[in-house]
Amino acid sequence: MHLSTLKLPPNRHGRVGFTLIEIMIVLLVVGILFGITFTGASYLFTSQQEKKALADIEALKLALEAFKIEFGDYPRTDVNISSQDEEFLCGQRLFQALAGFVDKRGVPYGDQSQRPKSFLKSDAITLGEKAGSEFRQVSLSMSVLQSSSVPEYALIDSWDIPYVYEYPRRDGNLGFLLFSKGPDQEASTFSMEQANAPERQDSDYDNLPPSEPGKW
Repeated sequence: MHLSTLKLPPNRHGRVGFTLIEIMIVLLVVGILFGITFTGASYLFTSQQEKKALADIEALKLALEAFKIEFGDYPRTDVNISSQDEEFLCGQRLFQALAGFVDKRGVPYGDQSQRPKSFLKSDAITLGEKAGSEFRQVSLSMSVLQSSSVPEYALIDSWDIPYVYEYPRRDGNLGFLLFSKGPDQEASTFSMEQANAPERQDSDYDNLPPSEPGKW
């Protein structure tokens, strides 16, 4: 006698596709991976911005020292400027002097042939002009270079705001003040000589270089 094998009918209500929990798990994993990728990319981008700003500052320092050797002093922000609190005007003085448009006191050269050489490397700077309350990048064209007028440009950092420049320093420290406010675009300001080391504020921790302003 042969025993037949009992076959169960196919389960017409069998499991098909993914459950809601499985879909949620997949979405969670995708979200985590996206977050890691975005955070990493954002960090790399910020790091590159900081490196560029620091490289710009070092190039500007070299240009300022070369300017001083040539003319006996750094470009001044305490003469022929309405107010040293006008950071954009001080940034203009820095560019205009180093580019050979004005002398150390901000006086334009009467004859283009009298203009000194530029102390700036064109491939290592970014220029900006004021557009309302913001700044937009501009290029130093040949027509501007050959013009008798002085361009109202300033040197801007990786976040499109002017580098802060001041000479002589009003906080009592020697030399010039030169730094970037960093991503938050904020920093402490000192309009008079400090008797003691100032207190570093939260807005100062992303300044480049970190020692400015105030020489913490």
